[in-house]
Parts: sequence; structure tokens; C-alpha cells
Amino acid sequence: MYQIRPRRLFAMDWAMADERNIRRMERMVRGMGRDPSEVRVLAAEELPDVIRESGWIGEVRQGAYDMVRDPDFIFTAFRWVSDAERTEIMRSDLFRRCVEAHRTYGDCKQWFTGGRILAMLGAAPIHHYEKRPEWDPKLVCWSLYDIHSAWGCVHRCAYCQRGSVYVINLNLEEFVERVDQLLEQNPWQKTIRYDVEQDVLAIEPEYGACELLVNHFARLDDRYLILFSKSANVDHLLSLDHRGHTIILWTLCSRTVSRRYEARTGSMEQRIEAAAKCSEAGYPVRFKCKPVIPIRGWREETTEMLERLYARVKPESISMEMVFFDSVAEMDATLGLENLDPEFVEAAREAEARYGDQWRHDLEGPRPFTFEVKEKVYRHLITESKRLSPETPVTLCAETQRMWDALAPLIGYREYDYVCNCGPLCTPGLRRIESVSGPDAERIAERAAAAA
Repeated sequence: MYQIRPRRLFAMDWAMADERNIRRMERMVRGMGRDPSEVRVLAAEELPDVIRESGWIGEVRQGAYDMVRDPDFIFTAFRWVSDAERTEIMRSDLFRRCVEAHRTYGDCKQWFTGGRILAMLGAAPIHHYEKRPEWDPKLVCWSLYDIHSAWGCVHRCAYCQRGSVYVINLNLEEFVERVDQLLEQNPWQKTIRYDVEQDVLAIEPEYGACELLVNHFARLDDRYLILFSKSANVDHLLSLDHRGHTIILWTLCSRTVSRRYEARTGSMEQRIEAAAKCSEAGYPVRFKCKPVIPIRGWREETTEMLERLYARVKPESISMEMVFFDSVAEMDATLGLENLDPEFVEAAREAEARYGDQWRHDLEGPRPFTFEVKEKVYRHLITESKRLSPETPVTLCAETQRMWDALAPLIGYREYDYVCNCGPLCTPGLRRIESVSGPDAERIAERAAAAA
């Protein structure tokens, strides 16, 4: 576990009714160098006042905070509410008061705090479903389920919105049982990602979720777990008998980006070394260059990053996605425009002035960088990756059809056959999608037929 220094520690009263939960909470608190007696037990009705007193922040990027610190912790437990019960909770006065109790910064959208509040109340689901034709039909990506057991993070990344409080569900044994049910209901999904709502490696092995899941997936015939992280805290994974059924996926940024904007993560070098350790322990390893932040000198730093990566590790695949913001002003408050490529900043300003609220999302993709800017960055990344490791699949992450049309000849894949490093069909060793099952089957078949 990282050296974590939360100001305040809380536990919800229903979570403390189970001895296993108490033991897990005590193990984590002692791992922080604190005494379990410091944990204040709460009833749900106390949450609005606790949120307000603690100064927890709504969903705004941490680079814009007036003070960034380690998050406070709330230990809770899933209460396994139905969809109808969850809807009623979200309509309740208690839920509304919890939302309103959060601090705001500028144009912070308070309703984004809803998932975290549901987690505090033990009412969050263990998964979310990204059905691409409905979720964002303008971006190329696979539909999939993700699983999660906590909401929050200790990494303090400037562009992240999860930093003021960490909500952790303790009843992991029941969680794993529910994961099994999800897998049984969706036999088409072969790989499943954990966890996009936190970076779990930072609180391991005291939390114990990774060991439980790795051991569980090792016993499954054709299902694979993806551990998704920016952390180099991997030693606790090396002795586990994963049987090749756990894939470890890191996001990777250049040297300066990893230290300037990702303060408590593993550095670029540390993540690469962690991947080398895991690869030597038999884990399939993959990388996302995400978020790509075009700082001054981005070309040289990107090349150095890839040279260091391929000198130590042969990943199964690598993908890339540009950083995005709602506005140039938000990007400035978070990253500082003076740190970014001036040509790209000017292009973003011009596009914002030209499009205003009518941003061409279908052509440009997410704001504020233009298609031309992103294409230039991607071409450099793809070209350098192929120069250094021609056999490693390199693809785009959540990009537009226009971008795929422009870069497919260089990539060597199309949007209907590419191996995504977190895709639901992308099992270890797969080099190309030959057939598609599940919710994307009809859509992908139509696209492939049209291309043919």
C-alpha cells in the first residue's frame, strides 16, 4: 500500500455489521499507519453534514483545486439494491442533500457526484455498461461491461476528478460472487476490466481485491481479468498463480507528463519496470498512451518513452488517446497553457472560437484539440512504435470514424477488426478480431461489409 495520509476516516454502520468487513477495514487502516479507533462510524443520515464539514469537492479536475491532498476514506459495503430501489434513492431528499453538500469550483457539474454518493450509500452497482451505439455513437469503441468495487483514487492526477474522497466497499467476497453472475449473463464478454473508478494497486495488498479476483479468474476456462493501473505497486501480484488469466494494462505518459501532472503515480520509468516484472511473472501486459498531453517537446519525449518501453517490455498491444477538456479555459486551469505546444493551443483557441457550442464532435472528436492536431500526434506515435516494435499492434482508443479512415493504412487495422487492449473480445495473444459476438455483432458486420 502507498503511504497514504487521509485527514479523516469513516465507516458506514451497516458495513461494520460483518466481521470480515471489519478485519479488512482494520488491515487497511493499519497499513496507513493509523489506528482503527480513529475511524468514525456513520449512519446514512449523517452524510450531508460530513460531506460539508470535510470540504469534499464535486467532480472537477484536481489541477484546478486550491489544495490537493490525500483523500479522506469512507469504508462502506454493497447493499445489493435493485434498479428500482436505486432510482428511489437517487430521488430521495438524502441524496439531493449529499449532492448539494459538495464544494464546487466554477462551472463544476454537481450531478456528476452521483455515482460516488451512491457508493457511499451502498447502492452503487458493481458494473457499468458502455453500449457504444447509445453511449457515444460518434466514437469507435467496443461495447463492454466494466466492474468496480470502489470510487476514488490517491494518485492526484491533475486531469482527474476523483481526488477528495475515496469510497471503498469492503464485502469483496460477495462482490466476486456478483461478478460471476455478470459473466454468466454475458457469455460473449471474454475479458473484463477492473477498475476504472479507482486505481486499486495503490491500496493493495491490504485491500485484497486483486488477490481474490486473480485467483478466481485463474479457475475460469475462457474468461480473463484486466487490472487497469498507473501504479508500479505490483510485487504482491508476482507470486499469484494467475495461469495467464489476468492481463495487466497500464496507462503510460512521457517522463515530464508523468511527473508534472500525475504526481503520485508510478513514473514513466517505474511503470515500465513494473511491467517488466509482471511480464517475467507470466502476466500478459498491455499499454495505453493515455492521456496524451502535447507538452512542449512532446515529439522527443514520446520517442524516448517508446524507446524505453520496447527496450524492457514486449507488450501485447498499445493504444492511444488524446487528453480532452470541455474548454480551453478548463485546460488552462488544469494543465497551464504555457506548458503545452503553442501551435496546438492556438489551434484549440481558433476551433473554440469558430465552433462555440456547435463543436463538430463527429469530425473533431472530444474538445478542445482539432482533428489535425490529434492526427499529427497519433501519426508520430504510430510511426515510432512501428519503427521500434513492428510486430506490436498499435491502435486508437475512443476516436472518430474520420480518424480511423485517415490512419487505418498506417495502423494496419480497421475499426471492425482491431485488437483493443481493454476490448471485451481481446483475449491474451489475439492478433486480430476475426468474428464478433455480443451487442456489437450486427453493427460491426455492417461496417465490415460496407468497407469491403
